[in-house]
Amino acid sequence: MSLLTIGNRSLELRVAKSAPPSLRHFVTRITRAERPTGQATQSMHVCGGDRTRLIVDTCKNEVLLELAANLPGGQATLEIGILQAAARSMAVLGNGDLALLHGSAITTDEGKSAVAVLDGGRGQGKTSLALGLAARGGSLLVDEFAFTVVRHGQPCIVPMPTMPWHLRADMAALLVPGAAERLLYPVDLPAGALAEHRPVPLSLIVIPDHGLPAGELREAPAPAGRDLLHAAVTDHEAKLRNPRLDHVSIFDSPDDVSIGRNLCGAGRDERMIDALSAVSIVRAGIGRPHDLPASVMAVSRRIVGGT
Repeated sequence: MSLLTIGNRSLELRVAKSAPPSLRHFVTRITRAERPTGQATQSMHVCGGDRTRLIVDTCKNEVLLELAANLPGGQATLEIGILQAAARSMAVLGNGDLALLHGSAITTDEGKSAVAVLDGGRGQGKTSLALGLAARGGSLLVDEFAFTVVRHGQPCIVPMPTMPWHLRADMAALLVPGAAERLLYPVDLPAGALAEHRPVPLSLIVIPDHGLPAGELREAPAPAGRDLLHAAVTDHEAKLRNPRLDHVSIFDSPDDVSIGRNLCGAGRDERMIDALSAVSIVRAGIGRPHDLPASVMAVSRRIVGGT
């Protein structure tokens, strides 16, 4: 049994013979094998079909992903599509105990706390900045799919040790010399192996901002901080419902995705934004690849100094 485990929930991933053969190896890498007695709280069945579509049954906690033959975009697009479908489906299944944020996260303070680099609706830079920060003394937690739990009012990032990191083509040579793949795993990256297996308390949120000079930091107290958090909290569910919002997708239109019943996530999202708003939030200027060291240095000083 192959389980994608997130906190106290797990998604059993089953790949049918009709699915592309290369997916079996990929699913093995992003999951962990469990003994037959292992319990899955949700299941996802991947198979071939006449068209590519996703059906999320929120009543049965089941997901069906059908893949048409000869999908455009190559292997990397297919793998990213599987990650998106699995993580986003898990986020809408269950009782709201997990929130899925759009961003990356690393540890700091010798693993006692976490720094999240989240999307503020202003574009790219999250993964590159997170990897740069990790290289200066942190360890990797998660990229792109930052699952978060709130314990006694404290947001905590859930480590995802089996999930790959998405490198931009123009940043790959700077961060991982010789990298040839779109997706790299923590063991492939020079920024340090995953050190934690428990949710890590979130101490700082960084929002990359192309509107600021590289390396410039600006605190974002409420209400500006709350506004910046909206994209990170809502992006993944919005993209699940409308794949056209994705830069990379295996789906063509919203008609390719069906969710078993309508979910009202507005109240849930506001509660998560309330919890995240209690964490310090900074906007970090980020520019071209050669500007990354200045941005990393500035955020690193903020982490150490706290101001």
